[in-house]
Amino acid sequence: MTLLQLPLPNRTRALAPGIRYGRYPQLRGHDALPDLIEASRRQLQRLLAPGASAHLAAAERIRARIRDIGQDAEPAAMGRALRRHGLDADRREQALALAARAASHTLGLTAHPVQLAAAHALLCGAFVELATGEGKTLAIALAAGSAALAGTPVHVVTANDYLVRRDAADMSPLYKALGLRTDSVCEADGLGRRHDAYRADITYVTSRELTFDYLRDSVLMPFEPDPLTDAVRGFTDPSRAARRALQGLCMAIVDEADSVLIDEARLPLILARPDTASVDTRALTAALACARRLQHGLHFRRQDGDERIDLTEAGQAAAAALDGDPRLAAARLRQALTALHLYRRDRDYVVKDKQVRIVDIHSGRIADKRAWSRELHRFIELKEGCPLGTENRTAAQITYQRFFPRYLHLCGVSGTLRECAAELAAVYGRSTVTLPTHQPLCRIHSGARVFVSRDEMWDACVARATTLADTGRAVLIGTDSIRDSRALSAHFAAQGAAHQVLDALQDADEAAVVAAAGQSARITISTRMAGRGTDIRLGGAVREAGGLHVINCQHNSTARTDRQLLGRCARQGDPGSAEDFRALDADGIDAWLPPKLIRLLRVALRRLPDWLPAALLRLAQTRHSIHDRRLRATMLRTEQDQHRRSAFRGPGL
Repeated sequence: MTLLQLPLPNRTRALAPGIRYGRYPQLRGHDALPDLIEASRRQLQRLLAPGASAHLAAAERIRARIRDIGQDAEPAAMGRALRRHGLDADRREQALALAARAASHTLGLTAHPVQLAAAHALLCGAFVELATGEGKTLAIALAAGSAALAGTPVHVVTANDYLVRRDAADMSPLYKALGLRTDSVCEADGLGRRHDAYRADITYVTSRELTFDYLRDSVLMPFEPDPLTDAVRGFTDPSRAARRALQGLCMAIVDEADSVLIDEARLPLILARPDTASVDTRALTAALACARRLQHGLHFRRQDGDERIDLTEAGQAAAAALDGDPRLAAARLRQALTALHLYRRDRDYVVKDKQVRIVDIHSGRIADKRAWSRELHRFIELKEGCPLGTENRTAAQITYQRFFPRYLHLCGVSGTLRECAAELAAVYGRSTVTLPTHQPLCRIHSGARVFVSRDEMWDACVARATTLADTGRAVLIGTDSIRDSRALSAHFAAQGAAHQVLDALQDADEAAVVAAAGQSARITISTRMAGRGTDIRLGGAVREAGGLHVINCQHNSTARTDRQLLGRCARQGDPGSAEDFRALDADGIDAWLPPKLIRLLRVALRRLPDWLPAALLRLAQTRHSIHDRRLRATMLRTEQDQHRRSAFRGPGL
């Protein structure tokens, strides 16, 4: 099957394992389609896709249907009808009305029109921008329950294991009332547990665990690209399907879709196997010692903002002086320099229990069981004086840009999608629907302030936060890294100001810390959006005092990521305010602005109007986001070319 055969929103057949789609449904032609045909098909799909007004109108019809549904309405009968006739436009609204009524009876939650419109758009295969605090969890559950009633296995993809467990448990009464079984997959679950969870009607799982389970399936049993062939072989050999964890890629609803499908799209997910060969500790130690002696500019170069280090002729000579193969020695020396100069403790990784543990750049959380490849992890372990682990070798790999388009039905929701709508349409072939807020937005944004140094920014942050806390407001401060959160915490401690810190080292308690961040006079420091997905509920006194105030000290590469943090305040009609702080010596700021301009700003900053340096940083941020988008596009083209070449050698990833 190719994407040209992708079922349109008014499809009438369930997307499920069987004769039509095979035992392991998925789209396999995505990477091999000619670019011109694919671009034309996606543009046509965007033009034909219903807009926000159409989904809001559908929401009103669904509300009318909810009132008309009798108390004795049977979900089982509805499910049989949906499986028999399909989830067309009329029955889609019927199913959503039934799910919304069940949510009201079992959860005590009455879906408002915007939530119903979001659920309707998800069932139509769209990406939905639903403002933070508008109730994405319920909207997703309504769409997932309706699709599962029609016989389609649904994967609800969310940000972390805590949200996986929480949302699956919170929504299970709704699903049970519909006669559906829900389950979840978390990192600690074994293969047998995963196999059972994926057989549920609705499975909650993180994007990482889902993709690695798919990779394990691909290594266990390579897939045939022809669904009919796969169906025949699967039914004649049941063990073929039984050994796989997943049932296929039928439908995925991606929560925080921009984070998963855009921000993390450049990072390939690599399924690795331990290398049986022993680690050459002596050679690695010699390479690291040599790297410590080399000088930037003389022996190696790094372009501003680039993550690659190149050796000069002098650096190549230093590599040649190492023992062993010259090419291997040069590669090791580059990796050693990368470990020394590009990867920083408490920003890119932490050292915990004498182990180097990666910090996810997007979530701020520790990425357990993840390791850098090509000996980079070993060099960082040597750098930090940790015992060396086992080197891994790649068994299979894929990026989200190639994995998620393989779903027969893909949709997603987030509070910040409109900036990346064009990229979502180009890569995933889906339109983006931006829905209004259910209640008027009451957020006050006071703009940006730029400081010469981080220390100066921390002092201003402490003064601003304590002043607001004294009036009964709650304050949330977002920082770039664990190191920054600790530095800011030290400034608060020096002033004797009470505060809470939430970073990758407190991941077990993050929900409790974030949930309490809306209390009166509470100051919370959060690293890289830690706690995202957990509501900050305001105390009554805080609401009367003006609500939550957010100070954004993060130097994000996109304005969309800034909106993610600022969106933590003023939810569901609550009052709230936000402002941005920037420092000219922040990590990575040289990737935004030329060093000469940074030096000029440092000298003249106090004589410039506040809007000018802030405008320069916004312009640089825009250029940086364009650069990242081009890198993602280049990676996707490279992967597509590799896939086309490998297609002639037989089926594979």
